[in-house]
Amino acid sequence: MSAPTPNNIPASEFSLPFTILAIQPDDLSSRQAESFTVVLLRYDEKPEVRTGLDLEAIGDLAAADASGPLLAAYGPEDHLTERLWQIAAGIDAVVLDVRLLARILLPGLRDYERATVERCVEPKTSGTGDALKTAVLCRVLLDLLASQHPDTVETLILLAEGTGTGLERLLARMTVQAARTVQTARPAGLGGNGSRKDIPSTSGESPSIAHTALGPPTIGDGSCDTDEADGDLDPMDTEELARMFETGGLFESSMEGYEQRPQQVSMVRSVACAFNDGEVLLVEAGTGTGKSLSYLTPALIWAVRNDQRVIVSTNTRNLQEQLFYKDLPFLLENLGLPFRATLLKGRSNYLCLDRWRQVTRRPADHLTAEEREAAIPLAVWARETQTGDISEHAGFNRGAGAGLWEKINGEGTACPRCVLKEACFVNRVRRAAMASHVVIINHALLFADLQSDHAVLSRYSHLIIDEAHNLERAAVQHLTLEVGGWRMRRVLGRMHAPEWGGTGVLAGLDRLAKKAADNLDWKTPLEAGTRMAIDRITEVNRRIEDFFRIASDEAFGQSDDGSVRRTKLRYRAEDEYAGILKSSARVLIEGLAGLRESLGMLHATLDQVHDSWLDDRESRGNAIVAAMDFCSAMEEALFVLTEANEGERVYWVEAARSQPLSCVLTAAPLRVADRLHDDLFRPLRTAVLTSATLTVGDRFDYQLERLGLDRIDPRRLQVRGIGSPFDYADQVLVCVPAAFPTPRSDAFQDSVSRLILDLVVSTMRSTLVLFTSYTQLNRTYQDIEPDLAEHGVAVLAQGTSGPRSALLDRFRRSDTAVLLGTDSFWEGVDVPGKALEMVILVKLPFAVPTEPLVQAQVERLEDAGRNSFFEFQVPEAVIKFRQGFGRLIRSTRDYGVVTILDQRVVGTAYGRLFLESLPAGSEIYPDADGLVEGVTYWFRARDKRRVERGTYIT
Repeated sequence: MSAPTPNNIPASEFSLPFTILAIQPDDLSSRQAESFTVVLLRYDEKPEVRTGLDLEAIGDLAAADASGPLLAAYGPEDHLTERLWQIAAGIDAVVLDVRLLARILLPGLRDYERATVERCVEPKTSGTGDALKTAVLCRVLLDLLASQHPDTVETLILLAEGTGTGLERLLARMTVQAARTVQTARPAGLGGNGSRKDIPSTSGESPSIAHTALGPPTIGDGSCDTDEADGDLDPMDTEELARMFETGGLFESSMEGYEQRPQQVSMVRSVACAFNDGEVLLVEAGTGTGKSLSYLTPALIWAVRNDQRVIVSTNTRNLQEQLFYKDLPFLLENLGLPFRATLLKGRSNYLCLDRWRQVTRRPADHLTAEEREAAIPLAVWARETQTGDISEHAGFNRGAGAGLWEKINGEGTACPRCVLKEACFVNRVRRAAMASHVVIINHALLFADLQSDHAVLSRYSHLIIDEAHNLERAAVQHLTLEVGGWRMRRVLGRMHAPEWGGTGVLAGLDRLAKKAADNLDWKTPLEAGTRMAIDRITEVNRRIEDFFRIASDEAFGQSDDGSVRRTKLRYRAEDEYAGILKSSARVLIEGLAGLRESLGMLHATLDQVHDSWLDDRESRGNAIVAAMDFCSAMEEALFVLTEANEGERVYWVEAARSQPLSCVLTAAPLRVADRLHDDLFRPLRTAVLTSATLTVGDRFDYQLERLGLDRIDPRRLQVRGIGSPFDYADQVLVCVPAAFPTPRSDAFQDSVSRLILDLVVSTMRSTLVLFTSYTQLNRTYQDIEPDLAEHGVAVLAQGTSGPRSALLDRFRRSDTAVLLGTDSFWEGVDVPGKALEMVILVKLPFAVPTEPLVQAQVERLEDAGRNSFFEFQVPEAVIKFRQGFGRLIRSTRDYGVVTILDQRVVGTAYGRLFLESLPAGSEIYPDADGLVEGVTYWFRARDKRRVERGTYIT
């Protein structure tokens, strides 16, 4: 059956004779849809819409097109993809995922939902229906594909070759057409004679595509002299600075809806004084204070006035990007200061152009078929990006493409021997950081720089640390030593992997040696050297598997529970387990040393090969040197981990049954306070540390000791507790049921599930439920999901319903939803308004006492005669508890309820410390039913009052 055709879609100028058949199931909810809408869009005609077709009719329609149609769907599900391939099997047709085409051709979009892509390319159609939209998008993207630089198309062809994808067939079809076109049209691409580079453009220029710009990692055109020696410093006028934030000041005139917040003005004064007087400032500023502008404004003014750099470190990428893409551009526009700021990340975030060039010139030498397919969305981005920062490309699945990204990112590259020094993304952004007044980094890079004696950032005198409650944890993580079987295998796989006929640098050299003529002097030594290195990698891989199998089996042998799938075992130098590790590791260390020796000899052999045969000698040599460095690092790490004799470290092994290569050996520092004081804080002139959760019981003592700040000269150390501008007494209800099973009770789980279900059904409010274990989270999900689904409430569970970012996006968009999260969801979740009106804290977030690092911390304090529970376990849990509470109120217009289901907050002395740490009082209800009734009444009263006042939250 034909449907009306929109009359405002111009015929495409695309020169290839494709007929696009865009296909959409009529019932999107069914995996076994039998009825489809199809839009036929020929390159020189208007679209034709047909509805109610089954697969047989679609096959007949496709077979009738002599040119070989293109069967298009937008991000088809696996079952639909399989059916489209069945149609294409008997005819000369191409199956194409239009979403994949968008991911390739439009790097830099926020996401690749159809609506986002449509806004980007602005297809000229007023028609409705997903199939029609897919057809038009497909045609626009095909135009864009045909207009790509010939080198980019060549890269796409090489990567797609052998993957068996629709894109491979599409590019092959384009290549054939190019060979025909070049005979009668102007030369296209870089060459003639129908080569792969002869891909025709549809017109003299690319289609107008307004996708998100892939901009540089710097803003502002100022320049900072990196000579930071203190001379005659120009202090800021603290009161003048404070007036910018007051009523009638700069920010009120430049920011819509701005309200003066006394807490923010107080923090601005404190930060300005810290810069003026060379202080170390620890400042707790509650949610809503406006911390980022409070420290960025004085930091920028100080940096520009005194030509000095300020480093700003955050714990999360979200805050890092908020500072750079939101706050700093606002200040650049309104402060009138000639500053420059740079966003700087760790090496692993950036594409290495040298590695990318190697793998795309000879994909078969370096990449598996899966890795080649994962690399396809990077081809256009790699040519267009100005930063090389992979986070700007949402179309690349870094999780699925982890093996590929390890082969092409900037971490572990044999610098400074890089052949692309000036073009290297890492070098470029670091040069920019050297000339910037403010450099935005994260805590991981802060400690990487510290460990390398400031090789990344060079020396600096002023440091601001946001999310400072995570600083100690970040320091421990960075100073932790880990060796795992899979990682060793993956890194050595860059040199050689046997899959797909052999991939990696050595596989390419082996093919080169075999191809060379017998009379060439270097053929035999190269062939022998390469074969020796490959044989030794094969042997090392065998020894890796043997070592980690022994480590895993012995760890499970000492486990008390023979049924567990994973185990974690702490060990000491005197333990039998450590002796077994030491004996087993000796063989692996010897193998790594032998491999390192053979790679060194091979590296020397490359000098004998003539340039005409080895035009990328330096790149391959760099890869070999990087592998040698890795072997050396692993030898040293294995020695440390198996000796296990450093008293200030804790050692453990984590293993999974039947997966020996997933076994990981770990050594973590027990105390980082001295290192933080001596290496980080003592050399600084100014340090500002801030967070919404730094105190325990209104005291800073815990953080001061853990961060080594208690050793700072008291005359330089300042602590401030500023509070929040929110009216928590009015905006939030904190409640606890008095009669409720304890966490150790058998009835606790059922009671938790029932209370969550009753609360949500009674109030119909979007709710975040925070757990301390995946086991309880998963059980609760199973308990409540069916019943809430009947009430139209979506239940989303961490680890079940998708990745963290996708979960939060779905949660924000849902009318009423319940999100179940653990650990990482206790902080960093920012969902203002009606999208989040209830937070339920199931248990107090104490660390698992059997965790090796927690065990060792407890022992260290107890051995010193101190109370580890009150001096370590309780403070850590209180800080995390406060972070969980902070997920609820994100603006002055928010209101909601925090429910605590752990009886210890009312039944124990230490539990009351948790309630006292909150900025709002608590309401104790007699039981669960009374709590549900009270919360429901509270919401009704608040809703009614908001309506009466004419204020609403969205």
